[in-house]
Amino acid sequence: SVRNLVEFILRHGDIDKRLGELKDPAVMLAGSRLHRRIQKAAGDGYRAEVTLSCCYPADETLDITVEGRADGIITEKDRVVIDEIKGITGDVNRIEEPELLHVAQASCYAYMYGLQHPGQPLGLRITYGQLETEELRYFEQTLEWDILRKWFEDLISAYAVGARWKLDWLEERQKSITDIHFPFPYREGQKRMISGVYRTIEQQKQIFIQAPTGTGKTLGTVFPTLKAMGAGACDFIFYLTAKTIARTVAEDGCRLLQDHGLSLKRITLTAKEKICPQGECICQPELCRRAKGHFDRINDAIFDMITHEDAMDRRTVEDYAERYQ
Repeated sequence: SVRNLVEFILRHGDIDKRLGELKDPAVMLAGSRLHRRIQKAAGDGYRAEVTLSCCYPADETLDITVEGRADGIITEKDRVVIDEIKGITGDVNRIEEPELLHVAQASCYAYMYGLQHPGQPLGLRITYGQLETEELRYFEQTLEWDILRKWFEDLISAYAVGARWKLDWLEERQKSITDIHFPFPYREGQKRMISGVYRTIEQQKQIFIQAPTGTGKTLGTVFPTLKAMGAGACDFIFYLTAKTIARTVAEDGCRLLQDHGLSLKRITLTAKEKICPQGECICQPELCRRAKGHFDRINDAIFDMITHEDAMDRRTVEDYAERYQ
């Protein structure tokens, strides 16, 4: 989607938990009402919620389809303007310039529209609306096609690096799952357990297993789930436990399978309150040097880690966090 594309590649700046996110249902409802009011009041030259898409050849074997809905397309005498509407809770008059990600979203829609209507002069407008007062503020600019095309190509090229790596990695992972075999002789009841788990995933049902200690429950559930992943029945596996010892057993089981040839990326989650190097999570740029400029560094850090590490546990995350600050 357009939004996921620009937020993933172009996110920037600080972590600042004081800003929060507009996820409150009442706020989201107010935002939807504001969108509809602006679109309805815009007149006949305004088309609302226009679906746009394009398929871009990133390289000889990789096509990337980008799609989304423009809030509005305004037909003027001498050009077409792409409108991106954003609801805010603060004072619209304090906004000095539009947010980069909002401009980027509108620019993607403009590019896709331009592909469908070659030679059409284009502009974009970012409309900010105060959710309570419904006061509006506009930022407009004219677009040059050659600059817009180059910008979009660079955006896709940046995304394609990760997309290509992911496709190649998934191919390697799936092949290794096909080739892997259970590393021990089966214990009593274990083969039945493994078959039950596999069928459960295949049929998209649930299974409850009660078995004594030493039956091999962890490997007996992880192994068939991996096999189901290799068959395309699932993309991710989440292993949840309330006990540290059970977590360690699961990690050891995955490590054992990796020693037998399994290609797998695995993450052990640690609460941010435990892993925070400051000892207290005060995620504000003026109080934490890692919060300042975090989003300028995070993509490089994660890509470095995920391409060089198979097990991303607390120690690994701390190492890369220290390296990239």
